[in-house]
Amino acid sequence: MTLSEPTPPAKTTAMLKGEKWDWTAWDSFDMNMGDITLAEFIQFFESEYNLDVSMISHGVSILFSFFANKKKLAERMKMKMSEVVANVTKKELPPNQLLLFRNHC
Repeated sequence: MTLSEPTPPAKTTAMLKGEKWDWTAWDSFDMNMGDITLAEFIQFFESEYNLDVSMISHGVSILFSFFANKKKLAERMKMKMSEVVANVTKKELPPNQLLLFRNHC
């Protein structure tokens, strides 16, 4: 038996508002934006952080991905985030989670 410390996650460098920003898979954003549509969420994230959104998940459910069925994505883009979660997971989103979405980089 051996004991060891876990290695830190790989860092990715991006430019955020003109400054160098190093982030890892362990980083996250807390965004308190209310129950906005999926399209509004993606648009805000891409314009605010200058990053492309390739996937959004809730637990084990994929709410958005670049490889998803285009017809389903078009329908989901108009829906509020709580509606997307309920539609995909077949469970209502708890009311205390409606205003806070945690996004992992």
